[in-house]
Amino acid sequence: MSGGSATDLSGDWSGIFNYPADRPATAFAARLVDSAGAISGTVEEPNTTMPGLPAIGAVLDGTRDGSSVRFVKYYDPGSGYDVVHYDGRIDETGDEISGRWDIPGEWSGTFIMTRRPRPGVTVENEVSETVT
Repeated sequence: MSGGSATDLSGDWSGIFNYPADRPATAFAARLVDSAGAISGTVEEPNTTMPGLPAIGAVLDGTRDGSSVRFVKYYDPGSGYDVVHYDGRIDETGDEISGRWDIPGEWSGTFIMTRRPRPGVTVENEVSETVT
């Protein structure tokens, strides 16, 4: 895993969430802090209801337990957006989280997010070649 131990979700993440209707997926960027399973962080996403305006910000608060993660996204005051509940699973590498989001009583959809490599982290690939 590129960001630390298999259970530490701290780091920068990129993702998308999908709507249940005929709306395009929305991209987001998140920064997570995992403190012994207590998840906090920030999210930034485009303003899809009023394009051209600044991005919408939110904070996250939740928990990680094994390969399960749950958090609530609280949008910045005055944004006009609802509180969103997320319930996801962490893949075996610890670098991908996928699951469902829900605005209780309103609607729900799916999401996926992947960890961005940390600056200075190198990825090693083994390459072999047969020469005849």
